[in-house]
Amino acid sequence: MFLICALLPLGWSSEETGKTADDELVENLALFSEILAYVKQSHLDTPDTKELTDGAINGMLRKLDPYSQYIPDYGDFRTQNRGNYGGLGMLIGIKEDMLTVVTPFKGSPASLAGLESGDVISHIEGDSTAVMTLNEAVDLLRGEPGTPVSIMVVRENDNRPVGVTVTREVIRIPSVEQDIIGDNIGYIKINQFLETTANDVDNAFVDFKAQNVRGVILDLRLNPGGLLSSAVDIASDFLTPGQLVVYSKGIEAREDFKAKGEKREYFPVIVLVDGGSASASEIVAGAIKDHGRGLVMGSKTFGKASVQRVFPLSNSKSAVKLTVARYFTPNGIDIDKIGIIPDVESAWFSRSERQMQLKLRDHEKLKTFIEENGDDVLAQLATAEHASRDDRRAAKLLRSYQRLSDVLTEEQIVLSDIGVKYALAQITEDTRDELEHDPQVVAAMEQLKVLELFAAQN
Repeated sequence: MFLICALLPLGWSSEETGKTADDELVENLALFSEILAYVKQSHLDTPDTKELTDGAINGMLRKLDPYSQYIPDYGDFRTQNRGNYGGLGMLIGIKEDMLTVVTPFKGSPASLAGLESGDVISHIEGDSTAVMTLNEAVDLLRGEPGTPVSIMVVRENDNRPVGVTVTREVIRIPSVEQDIIGDNIGYIKINQFLETTANDVDNAFVDFKAQNVRGVILDLRLNPGGLLSSAVDIASDFLTPGQLVVYSKGIEAREDFKAKGEKREYFPVIVLVDGGSASASEIVAGAIKDHGRGLVMGSKTFGKASVQRVFPLSNSKSAVKLTVARYFTPNGIDIDKIGIIPDVESAWFSRSERQMQLKLRDHEKLKTFIEENGDDVLAQLATAEHASRDDRRAAKLLRSYQRLSDVLTEEQIVLSDIGVKYALAQITEDTRDELEHDPQVVAAMEQLKVLELFAAQN
């Protein structure tokens, strides 16, 4: 008890009671000890003291914030945070006191099972998550690759729980994907911010410069974050050296993180974000937005940008992770509470359309359509839609595409034209198809043309 008290500011007192913090702490610890004694002596069951103590610690930390946690096995914790693991391929967090999917990684078991950003996980293997800590939930979801785990999710505007069984896999997510799409537009997708991310993005910029791209789309959708140093490095690729990227403020003095290196080649930039963009993603998007360096498009981000520090405990086996600061954008926006609000709202598919998209995964009718018309069928359709009426080949392809849409409607799979084409794009061999038929990427390419026009007039 002396060690705990010694860490508190002596002499501080409550205005209501006149008691010092030390007095209140002693009283509360005595109260806890008294209740624990009654439980041990008089409860019907025979409780395990360690379980009771762990529960009390977890309850205390849960009152602080969603990210502070007790780590009973610090060695195992460090092992889990290195290398590959068997899991579902998604980031989860506590939002409004509920266990929530922040980001399902593209192509992961979670994504393929239809889990989405914003889904509330109500049960794992039949156990309610209402009183689970984040760490406990992660432990239940992780496991041996190849083993199944059943979860129950509740979606926004739908109170009916949905049961999903997902098979764990070894999760390997590439940090950066790059391409040149549309009318010579550079595309960079950052899946997570790792030590190697900045170097990968640097290489992408070298390629873009060599090919004289007209602008850059920086895709941070469904990116749960990662290393702060990596976020600062990526923001530095777009900002002027010395410009403020982000600052932290907490129990210690404010710390500023500024753009580093030399001034980069200037490219007009659009940043894509969504509800699965968190932490380091929000830092980069917020810096670009606040400095007016580019446009942020999409939907409001998750709102998770706090600093946690791990404190090993005296028994050398366990540790406690506590939130010690929060991150703020250059204009003083508390990312953790507000998130990043885009300059331009850009809608993706609605929830019902996404459910229809799931029905089209590996759909035989789509596969047959591609086999009959060639893997470049989407390019053919784009040409056919602008062909003359006398072009019989184009007319035949458009009739075949209309029959496909009609068959899907008969199966109660109702999608817009762009929705059907996006479903086709997901199963063609050309990776550009999926990008160039993503409605938000299409909107970003159109917005880049506006930025070019504006720059030319000034």
